[in-house]
Amino acid sequence: MSASDELPSGEDPSPNSVLTGTIGFLNAGGDLGTLLQGALFGTLVSVSQGGINLIQSAFNLVVTPIDLLVGASSSFVEAVLIEPLGIVETGAETSADALAAQFGIFGFIVGIAVLLGGFYLIIQYLERRETSDIIPIPGVPDAPDIGPIDPGVTEEGEDEEE
Repeated sequence: MSASDELPSGEDPSPNSVLTGTIGFLNAGGDLGTLLQGALFGTLVSVSQGGINLIQSAFNLVVTPIDLLVGASSSFVEAVLIEPLGIVETGAETSADALAAQFGIFGFIVGIAVLLGGFYLIIQYLERRETSDIIPIPGVPDAPDIGPIDPGVTEEGEDEEE
């Protein structure tokens, strides 16, 4: 049995076991210089570990909100865009199944006609003078022209040279 076997080991030894182990180390023929060298090395390791933990905490303070923002934005996009598209997709599948069941092989032609009819109704609505070009809500003004960008549709009788 060597003198180093007398020193305490483990993650968090109690103060009594450290003192008892140190006395046992010295009584078993251990060198005081070796003990002090180990204590100095342990102190330096503890201080450097504390510095490393401080730096990690500082980086986590910056990185954690960014990670949470990325997660929140992806959840927002999924909730606002992806899930409503699922509703549209389900409606389209149901409409396609109903058209195919009702019209058989002519269901595709009827579907195209319904789609073009829907586009025609939207175009007719947007070309009405009392409606907005962007938001189809009465009373909402048209979006302003931004340089060469002219949002919306050009209506009949509207000045194109402004």
